[in-house]
Amino acid sequence: MKRLIAGAVALALSALLVGAATSAGAQPRIQLRAFACHRALDPGDRSAAVTAVMRPLTGTRHMAMRFDLLMSSNDGSAPKVVSSGDLGVWITPKNPTLGQLPGDVWKLQKSVVNLAAPATYRFRVTFRWIGAGAHTLGTAVRLSPRCQQRELRPDLQVESIAVTPAPNNPGEDVYQALISNAGNSSAGPFQVLFAPASGSGTKTRTVAKLRPHHSITERFVGPLCTAADAPTVTADSTMEVDDLNRANNSLTAVCPASSGQVARARSRR
Repeated sequence: MKRLIAGAVALALSALLVGAATSAGAQPRIQLRAFACHRALDPGDRSAAVTAVMRPLTGTRHMAMRFDLLMSSNDGSAPKVVSSGDLGVWITPKNPTLGQLPGDVWKLQKSVVNLAAPATYRFRVTFRWIGAGAHTLGTAVRLSPRCQQRELRPDLQVESIAVTPAPNNPGEDVYQALISNAGNSSAGPFQVLFAPASGSGTKTRTVAKLRPHHSITERFVGPLCTAADAPTVTADSTMEVDDLNRANNSLTAVCPASSGQVARARSRR
């Protein structure tokens, strides 16, 4: 019980000491500055950075900082602590005497790259002042602003295929494929492949560019749609696009029960 009381008193004194500089109008003991959040399509170019500033408390012999990076997913789960490099490790100044003079200032910049997306990141920086005999004079924690990383890759989808009889040609059907980009960046150029199940009569179209959250319709004329020869339409058949999800790039037409009926496509398994 004595240890618990002593710990509570130490934390209270620590909070008073850290806040004392602000109340006296002097420089704050701790600060987080220069927060930066760089968003990019390539994961290797995504980063978050912050600079921590620390000044000594009275009686300080050594100072230390610890950077933790908290990652929150979009599923509402609790934030996770990212493990990378020296994250989660106590860092001390290269000059071991820094902090022993009242005017000492320690600035440390921390950056983390190759951030996954979609996710939101936030630095948690812990400051620690150590006095004579390795006694902890105080600790404090500050949180940086949030860095939201969006998934920026395009996501091509073949949403539906409408099948109608070809005008003036009873031996063919018209296939109109609705192709969309559900991602957050443009896609293109890419190929759209029309392929009957028999393997004959394949055709391609080139799409120069499809903007995010837009769609186009590609029209193909091919053999009559039958259960044995239902065609498949594939967006980006040559895999030129850094597509987020290729599972929805191909659809197989559902043949109409009678001529002139419009059929919705079903996902190719």
